[in-house]
Amino acid sequence: MVEEVDGGLRASGEPFKDAARAAAAAERPAEAPAGGPPDAVLRTYVRDGRLLALPTKFSRRQVVLRHVARHGFTPGERYAEPAVNDILRRWCADAETDHVALRRYLVEAGLLDRRDGWYWLRTDSSDAAVSGS
Repeated sequence: MVEEVDGGLRASGEPFKDAARAAAAAERPAEAPAGGPPDAVLRTYVRDGRLLALPTKFSRRQVVLRHVARHGFTPGERYAEPAVNDILRRWCADAETDHVALRRYLVEAGLLDRRDGWYWLRTDSSDAAVSGS
């Protein structure tokens, strides 16, 4: 944290940068098993087809978002925004998270795409994220 430079002492930010990089790497999503997302995460955050809360840890949040996308929307089908809101309201009926935030998280995660008020499951490279494979 402190290094000697030209006969004097100077604070070094490298140890902090290294720690931040390590923490960011630990937060990256883990590969889901071939059978789908980890059951323990879903048991904690989803009950009876409803979201209880969204995890704060990135990898767990991704598991829950993939589950909502896979079980809430049909591949190849386009949804008007009011229909998306209705679907997500059902997921959020008992949750701390509202349907608008959930919709934004699904789009930001690349699981749903949107254009001109219409939404659909992504079918490009993020399709693997939706299918869990």
